[in-house]
Amino acid sequence: MEAKTPDTRTSLLQAALVCFADHGFDGTSMRMIAEKAGRPLSLLSHYFRNKEGLYLEVFKHIFETSTPPAAQRSLASGLDPKDRLGAIRLLREQIHFMYQQAAPDASEARPFQDHRARLWVREFRAPRPSLHPIIHQYLGPTADLIRECIQIIRPELSAAQVAFLGATIMGQVAGHGTMLGLNKVVWGEYPPFGSHFQEAEMLVDVCLHGLRADTPPPREG
Repeated sequence: MEAKTPDTRTSLLQAALVCFADHGFDGTSMRMIAEKAGRPLSLLSHYFRNKEGLYLEVFKHIFETSTPPAAQRSLASGLDPKDRLGAIRLLREQIHFMYQQAAPDASEARPFQDHRARLWVREFRAPRPSLHPIIHQYLGPTADLIRECIQIIRPELSAAQVAFLGATIMGQVAGHGTMLGLNKVVWGEYPPFGSHFQEAEMLVDVCLHGLRADTPPPREG
């Protein structure tokens, strides 16, 4: 098999991203994507076989171009179950990292950022079953790290409570990226109140406040 041409493959993925974000999976055709990319239709079948395969590769492309490998490695776990301060430090680093990916600094050039957000919103409520393995592959380590930190910070919580708090933290951070347009409508075009780092630190404070040792867990029943 001949080696794939990165430039051609990337141009097809970018065209597919725009089409899927604008028209959804069902409203997008392979011909539409080929015309958007300015490439022969046969190349789509050559690289991706079918529309479902192309859709999965678009999400892989989003994950792989949004998450620097070095940053992921730097957040590797391995905490002592009794190291509460270490868990807090690691959770703070993870929140900063997620905020950088979800709501990048305005000075950073992030091509197709709006299209990525729109495509994600289409999948938020009920992700396609074929996407589940990819989501687990790329987001699973983040969820595992957050879960481990919460378990160390609040060992008395049940597994369900830990999962709820973990999902809440991820949702709070992701909301600043995927809900950017809605946030501007609801809250207005407020000016920056500090650096991008300070914004993330405020999110850290909000998240850690709910994990304080003196905060009682919600009652069941």
